[in-house]
This record gives sequence, C-alpha cells and structure tokens, in this order.
Amino acid sequence: MDVIKTSLIIAIAITAYYLLMQWPQEPLNQISENYNSNNEIPINDSEYLQTKPASSLNDSPSLSAMSRIGAAKEDNIDEPKGEIFTIENEDIFLEVDATSGKIFRSMFKDIKVSLGSESPLPLLGADGKNSYFANSGFINEEENSYIYPNFTNSFSTSNNDGSTTFTLTGENDGLFTTKEITLARSGYEIIVEDKITSSNNQPNKNVIPYAVIETEAPRQKDLGFFSPERFAYHGPVFSTAEEKYEKYGFDDLVDDAYSQTSKEGWVAIIQHYFLAAWVPEQQEDSKLQGRYTSSNDRYSVGYTGEMKLLRSGGSVFYKNTLYVGPKLPEQLTEIQENLSLTVDYGFLWWLGKPMYWLLDLGNSIFNNWGLAIIFLTVVIKLLTWPLSAKAYVSMGNLRKLQPKMALLQEKHGDNKQAMSQELMELYKKEGVNPLGGCLPMVLQMPFFLAFYWVLLETVELRHSPLFWIDDLSAMDPYFILPILNAAGMFLSQKLTPTPPNADPMQAQMMKVFPLVFAFMFAWFPSGLVLYWTMNMAIQILQQWWYSRQAA
Repeated sequence: MDVIKTSLIIAIAITAYYLLMQWPQEPLNQISENYNSNNEIPINDSEYLQTKPASSLNDSPSLSAMSRIGAAKEDNIDEPKGEIFTIENEDIFLEVDATSGKIFRSMFKDIKVSLGSESPLPLLGADGKNSYFANSGFINEEENSYIYPNFTNSFSTSNNDGSTTFTLTGENDGLFTTKEITLARSGYEIIVEDKITSSNNQPNKNVIPYAVIETEAPRQKDLGFFSPERFAYHGPVFSTAEEKYEKYGFDDLVDDAYSQTSKEGWVAIIQHYFLAAWVPEQQEDSKLQGRYTSSNDRYSVGYTGEMKLLRSGGSVFYKNTLYVGPKLPEQLTEIQENLSLTVDYGFLWWLGKPMYWLLDLGNSIFNNWGLAIIFLTVVIKLLTWPLSAKAYVSMGNLRKLQPKMALLQEKHGDNKQAMSQELMELYKKEGVNPLGGCLPMVLQMPFFLAFYWVLLETVELRHSPLFWIDDLSAMDPYFILPILNAAGMFLSQKLTPTPPNADPMQAQMMKVFPLVFAFMFAWFPSGLVLYWTMNMAIQILQQWWYSRQAA
C-alpha cells in the first residue's frame, strides 16, 4: 500500500470532518436587514421572579420585568413612542426613543449593506421596526415596572479628550431622569450613564438598574452552500467570573432561561462579523439573565444591578458600556478583557489569534488585506520551513531510490507482500522515511482550518479588494484562484515520487483530488482560496528546489 498517498487521503478526510463538525444541524437563521416584530415582551405579574420587595440582588426582577419598555400596552408598539433623538460620531449613527429611552436604531456609516451599495448597514432596529434594540435605566422595585424616562430635552457637550456627551433629560411623576451617552470621535463604544432624581415630596423608594438587548427570532437568509455566514454562530453569549465565554443559544433559551450572578462579565448577541453587547461596571455584582417569550417569539439578554435606595430629593446613578459594531478585537479588549472572546476562532484559537495578529500586521505594512493574506502565508511557510525541508529531503532521497525500487518491482511482480517487505528493508538501509513526503500536507491542515476561522471572524476582509477580486469574503467571481490551485496540485503531484507498488486505485483518486478541490474552492471565500493557493505555490517552489539538490 502506498502509505504516503494514504496518509494524504486521511489528512484531507480529517480536514473535511472538522469542517463538517462546524456545519449547522439545521439551516442557520441570521438577522435580516429588515425587521418587523413587536418591540415589547407581553408579560403579566405572575411571570415576575418575585412579587414582594426585593431584599437582595438574587430577588431582583427578571427580564420579564425589564422587557416592559416602551409605551402603555394599548399603544401601537411597532413605532417609537415619542420624539426621536439622533446621536452620532464618525462611525455610527444612533436613534433614541424619547419615551422609553431605548436605542432602537443603529447604522454604520462606513460599512455598507452590500458591495457597491451606498446604504449604511443597520444592526439595531433596521428600518425603524424596533425588533432589535438596546436599553438601560431603572426598575421601580415596589411596582416591578420600568420607570419611563419621558425625555423632552437634549444637549451635547464636547469633552477635552475629543469625545462628545449627549445628554437627554425628562420627568415622570416626580422622578427626573437623565441619560448621558458619550461617544468618542470614532469607534463603536457607547458609554451610557443613567441618573434618576427624586423630588422632595416623593417618598423613599428602591430602584434596580438594568440593561437589556432584545431581538425577535432571527430570520433565515438566502446563503450560499459554502458561505462562511452559514458556519458563524448567531445567538446570545454570556461572560462571568467563572465562565469567561459561554454560548447559550436561542434554542437553549427556549428550553431554559439563563441566570447567573457575577461581579465581572457582560452579555451579548453575536452574529457573523457583528455584535451588540452590554458591559456593566465590574466593581459590583450583576445578575446576568437571558429569556425567551413564546407568545411573540422574542429573546432578551441583559442584567440587573444591585438594588439602590432612592431617597426623597436624592439621586441614583448607574453606568454601563454598550458596544454596537463589528468584531474588532482591539476595541473589544479595551472595553473588557474577555469581550474580545466574541471573536471566536474555534478550537484552534491558539493558532487563530497569532494568525490574525500577522494578518493585521501585514495590512498595516501593505494597506491591503489581500496582500496581508499573502504576507501571512509567506511568514507561516518560513516558520515551518525546517519541518518542510526535512520532508522534501526525504522525498528527494526517495526519488534517488526509484531505480532500485523498479528492480524490486520486476523481481517480485504481483507479490505485493514480498515487495513491501523488501521496500521497508530498503528504506531502513538507506535511511529514508516513506511518510516524510506527506508531512507538508499534514502540517498545513491545522493552519488551513485556523485561517478558515480567522476569515470567518475578520470583518475587515468584508468588501476588501485584491486585483480582480472585489470582496475577499466572497467567492472568486472569475474562478481564477480555484483554477490556479488545481494546476498547482497537479504540478505538485508530478514532483512527488510514486513508489512502484502504488495502488492504482489510490493513484487515480489522487489525480481526481485537484478537480475536487477546484470545485469546492469555486464556492469558498476568495481570501481562503488565496491563502491555500499561495501556500501551494510556495510548496511547489520548495519541492522543485530540494529535488534539484537531490539530483
């Protein structure tokens, strides 16, 4: 049996297996660019976690109470309930509903809906349908109800660090509400400070700060069979002091609500390339929660803070950080150390993280993500050169033995057992490792898988061009890279010595592999095919060089 080619087949099969391991069990639903669902979770008092005054964080209301935002039940809940305030910086545009205080719409100024489009990509509340939004504020502990801010005024203040603070003020039945939203000149970090002040004629009362993200059931999109978006996780994620990164999907929330108390952590809903996340102050306990409401097929993730006493004539503050934007590891790490874990590189994260670092370094040098992929490929091949060199030297020595192996073939004819025994003795005598030739292919498989996940999570590759390719995250429009890769595989096979006792069936299978890969890669993201093709080109150069040395 030809052990080299058998090993290659096994390596490719393992790669395919791990790719299939990540394939969704059912067609993955993704949030569409248009939303049309109710903006509230209908509740009744029996759904509260408690109906008596809360005495500790663990007794605080659940998201069923937190979701009670917007106007009264009899109002039209498909539209904002009051005046709309607009807030923006260089990268993001936000709209805030005056009555509820929720951020019901967000759009990315420099990230477009599709290649060539001038329409900004929305994330929260696309088209104003309010089915995906974020909010924060206070709950009246005694009544288990949301305290509507009823904002009526707004003004902005420029800060010394270049950021801008937008202040909204309002009043509700003797309670004066303030929401300060601070945005840096650029970026997607939104610092939100909620304040509630009681008038002197109001009695003391307990209030509970909260933050929530609410969305409808994700809608299925028409995705290509090999589209990376089919593989990307879309759903809730929680982080606590004990569990730094926990996926608790939409289906999990249907089965059982999520509830954990932690001094550190955050909640988020992530999807391909983008996320929305709330991060509380890390100095005090927060009760992280997630739930599903079957009556209108909606999901909520969020947290409540520790109960605070609002004295007559006094004030209570609560500060959170909201991130609504692309998965940019550097920005996410600055907000909270573990928030960058939402950039998920799978089980090969230990390879994925340094590969992204090299990719980012390459882009900083060449100012092009396609050239950065080529840079990454070259660096990896240089780092693995010593191992590859041993393999190609072994292949060269194997090529030298071709005449002797041909004589053994003539001597034993169809007696494969005797042929194999003498071949092994010949390999041992000449110090040749017959498995050495498959090492380059096996070696590159983990890097290929890791780069697949890097490509899956690197939003910077979206709509990034290179030569004839308009979008490195999409398939090659002219199939040039798949064809080049197939040609490279054929050439590499020609440079690989074939033992005389090779199984004809295996030999035929190996000849078909370039065509199989060409077909698969025709639908793969062009960035991934570029990586593999460049890897193949360098491998051919190595094979040619060491075959000359062995001649």
